[in-house]
Amino acid sequence: MPSLLPAALTEDRCRKHGWWLLLVLTAMLYLPGLGTLPLMDRDEPRFAHAAVEMMQRDTWTVPYFNGEYRFDKPPLTYWWMRLHYHWGGINEGTARLHSVIATWLVAWVIFGMGKLLSGARAGLLGGAAWLLTLQVIVHGRLCVADMPMVLCVALALRAIIELGRVVPSFSSPYLEKTNALDFSAPLSQSSADGLKPETTLLQQCAGFTRWHGLLYIALGLGFLAKGPIAWLIPALALVLYRFVFWRQPFPWSSLHLGKGSLITLAIAAAWGIPALIETRGLFWKVGMGEHVIARGTTAFNGRFPVPGYYLVTALASLFPWIALLPQIIRAVRRQWQASTALLVSWLIAPYVIFTFYATQLAHYVMPGFPAAMVLLAVCGIDGDGPRWHRWWSGFVVGLFVALAITATWASDITALPEPLRPLLWHGALLLLLLACLAMFIVLRANKTERCHTAWIGLVLLLLPLPLSALMCDLRSVHPAVQLAQQVGASPEKTTLLAWQFTEPSLVFHFDREWKYTSSLDTATKHLARHSSTVTLLLHREWTLSKALRDPSPERDNSTQVDALIAAHPAHRVIRFSGFNAARSSWVELVVLVQP
Repeated sequence: MPSLLPAALTEDRCRKHGWWLLLVLTAMLYLPGLGTLPLMDRDEPRFAHAAVEMMQRDTWTVPYFNGEYRFDKPPLTYWWMRLHYHWGGINEGTARLHSVIATWLVAWVIFGMGKLLSGARAGLLGGAAWLLTLQVIVHGRLCVADMPMVLCVALALRAIIELGRVVPSFSSPYLEKTNALDFSAPLSQSSADGLKPETTLLQQCAGFTRWHGLLYIALGLGFLAKGPIAWLIPALALVLYRFVFWRQPFPWSSLHLGKGSLITLAIAAAWGIPALIETRGLFWKVGMGEHVIARGTTAFNGRFPVPGYYLVTALASLFPWIALLPQIIRAVRRQWQASTALLVSWLIAPYVIFTFYATQLAHYVMPGFPAAMVLLAVCGIDGDGPRWHRWWSGFVVGLFVALAITATWASDITALPEPLRPLLWHGALLLLLLACLAMFIVLRANKTERCHTAWIGLVLLLLPLPLSALMCDLRSVHPAVQLAQQVGASPEKTTLLAWQFTEPSLVFHFDREWKYTSSLDTATKHLARHSSTVTLLLHREWTLSKALRDPSPERDNSTQVDALIAAHPAHRVIRFSGFNAARSSWVELVVLVQP
């Protein structure tokens, strides 16, 4: 079976140096430009400044944003961010550092699982595959709560693998003899799993071990990271494993669910009860009612739920490994046993949950990705499959090449604003490098001798270059960054108002409360009543999806803005334009600054 790792990385070397090799790869891919990339969507600045406002209010219980309660997520991510703010100051880099660290820790957990199941080389491959997955590269540098939650889910499943003793080792004679779960049989391979000879699994499960502690602490922290989804995924994975994919008795008593649940609930209650008391139950009503239950029944932003959405988005989310999907499935089927059944159950659990969830976002199923990387590592890649396997790989690689060509073509023939052209060029180069990475991985997996591992290493060394350039491009056209640079620090008594431009990144870059309004009358009264004001007005906006069909602006407030400028001749007028990533639109903005 072909190996994607160079021969120089022996089992012994991987065991000794795997953790820091993953650390180096994480630093190389995730740290460049971390503080340069502006806060892109609407969630990032809300997370980033909610932690700041908790610091300013000296509270650890209830998050705030723009002076109001923020019930979207529990506080674990804000707590983690506060540590980095104290250490490195308040900026985009420290706001995102928790995601980078969590990404590396997930790679470390995958390394440990791979090492347990198939050796250190497999573990290193799985950890590296996780770090090179496109959705992980994107979310591993975002200021949101997803990576801490994924880390907690991965730790919980790691503990379940130990407590269930699905297999001591893929190559264990014990496995070859039983190939099933037998929790009363003695383990002969004491060196493989660290148990004393002739000790039964039932005897080992009699006490509450460190793996029990890890399981239930991880579940408790997972709830504090992103709510009950951190419980649902491991629970459904066990149900699918027991009743669908393996259908053998599972030692539920070995998990000590009664004692462990008390630990998990105590962790959640230690924060939840004070939060409910302080907000008079609003945290539950809004946080669970609107942000969990309502999103499950009503599509986000009015989007229509698309059947098979997550299967289609997997082409990008799991790139480049999706190019090897048929070979991996074939290898998993050939090595089907208790451990692979549990990993497949873990991988599928988020897909099952979110298939029936009305709001569809590609990263929702990311908690199952670590299982996919462990499967890739321990089962390997079957390079002897039929020809259509190679056709599939060619299709996936060709898709990214086509996207790169399309991005370059669009920058030349469409009427895009000039500042967006470098962004498209660097994006096209990044897509092309990713396509090359996938191509070299496919060639290596199919035993093509001409593809040396050095080519994969070269692509990895080049990847940070377009990534860093892309982040600089995005910063140069970010509206809130430009506004903060042009207006500068405003006196504390200055009132800030934005009309028809409601992006929360303004709050982070000014570290002040903003008033948002869509009413022209409110903006007019604001300018008339206050002696010191900064008023941001949306002049015109082009949504990129519509601009390709119609070059006219989607929103044109020229008449109203010109009237406001004429009515306040003493105000300083600043005009600028930028790319609003939250709406994928190009905006022209006008600022009226009262002296």
